[in-house]
Amino acid sequence: MAQSRNAKASEVGTRGRLVEATAKIMRDEGYAAATSRRVAAEAGVKQALVYYYFPSMDDLFVEVLRAGAEVSLARMRQALAEGDPLTALWNLNSDLRTTSLNTEFMALANHRKAIRVELRAYAERVRDIESAAVGVALRARGIDPQSFPPIVVSMLIAQIARSLCNEDAVGVTLGHDEMRAFVERQLQAFASRDSEP
Repeated sequence: MAQSRNAKASEVGTRGRLVEATAKIMRDEGYAAATSRRVAAEAGVKQALVYYYFPSMDDLFVEVLRAGAEVSLARMRQALAEGDPLTALWNLNSDLRTTSLNTEFMALANHRKAIRVELRAYAERVRDIESAAVGVALRARGIDPQSFPPIVVSMLIAQIARSLCNEDAVGVTLGHDEMRAFVERQLQAFASRDSEP
């Protein structure tokens, strides 16, 4: 019985190492570098084990996306529930560590249907959570959701932050300081509405 548990733990450990190795390669070098040979080498296992655990590279990529999605969603829910959801939304989407992997998945989704389907499902969950949090924040401040639809506000904040990260990744920074300062002033002004009588 103990041997069976050890075998299962080893299997989970190997599978997890393959997922982590793939995510690291994708972040550091791009999805095209995440071949079965490179993943196996990064994870410290034989190449055949990649296909033992994942019948295709698409299956491995989907698992990397799912694993990252669950961590990101939990982090997002916590951040949006603590303090000001608008500032949390800005900060979450300004994090280069997460946006770089998301960019790789967007590029991969252009070529692989399985990734596109999974990424769409994840993106819709994210948008629902972000919009709901923004809606609560707007209502709490007496802002009419007809004038400022929560989905529009959440998309503006998230997309501006992601766009800045994407441009940063290729060395484009013109206007970034001004945009960040502008958005942060607006978020501070919005947050200060809480302290008004």
